[in-house]
Amino acid sequence: MKVVNKGKFISRIIELLIIVGTIIITPKAIYYANAWRGYKGFGGEYLVPVLGLIAILVIETILEEREVKAHVRR
Repeated sequence: MKVVNKGKFISRIIELLIIVGTIIITPKAIYYANAWRGYKGFGGEYLVPVLGLIAILVIETILEEREVKAHVRR
């Protein structure tokens, strides 16, 4: 397999790692927060997937802007 666009390939790998990390971290964060509080509550630990989504959107935006700049220079 030949990688045509190296930047896009690397960004996809990073996005996949963010998704897997978010899936692993979220239940652990919920368990830890509930143990620390002493009761089951809802707090910022439920925003971990949202933060992962924001990180992915930032990576996508950076990649798109980079492609636009490269296209304008040509």
